[in-house]
Amino acid sequence: MLTTSEVALVVAGIALLGTGVTVGQKRYADRRDAWWGRTQCALEHILAAQGDDTKRTVGLVMLIALQGSRLATYEERDMLEQVADSLLPSPPDG
Repeated sequence: MLTTSEVALVVAGIALLGTGVTVGQKRYADRRDAWWGRTQCALEHILAAQGDDTKRTVGLVMLIALQGSRLATYEERDMLEQVADSLLPSPPDG
């Protein structure tokens, strides 16, 4: 049979584990939120370029890099690929 101090230690361990999981989830959510903010910035660079090839290229490079992030879901990767494909010039026929 467990003593009172052993039970308290087990309860404290469970509470610590729960706190660790919560902190990990919060950190992941914060990183995903920052990823989305960078994705919006890349898209804004592309859409606001209006003939500025440098700005457009920077946005596309950012978008491609963000697409490869582990923070992106499969759906987001697919969406970003489609966006990039629609914004890149078509290859010349040859």
